[in-house]
Amino acid sequence: MTVDRTRERLSLAIEHFQNSVQYARRGRAAFFDEQNPDTRRLIEGEVRKAFESINRQGDSFYAANPPLDRSRIGEVRQLLTHDYAEIDPELLWRLVSDEVPRLLRRLSRAKLPK
Repeated sequence: MTVDRTRERLSLAIEHFQNSVQYARRGRAAFFDEQNPDTRRLIEGEVRKAFESINRQGDSFYAANPPLDRSRIGEVRQLLTHDYAEIDPELLWRLVSDEVPRLLRRLSRAKLPK
């Protein structure tokens, strides 16, 4: 994989994670509002795209960034992509409110492989 492609995927992942965090700022009540599920759908879509982008990085990217848990990234991507109809909303909320911000900080310091 080229450095340009790696950079592009990293940039996309960061952008989608930032968008999901921005939507999450609407609050827990908006996320769990059954009458207006837009916030949850927006967050889920952004998180799914972000995990897809970062999951597609090559071995050299993960070798250059050992703090990134590739297996966890793949696990979440699998859940969001293939089991999305069965995603527990509580799990998705914890993901966007706890895990995504930590992952975003790590990605903002990620190194591109040489």
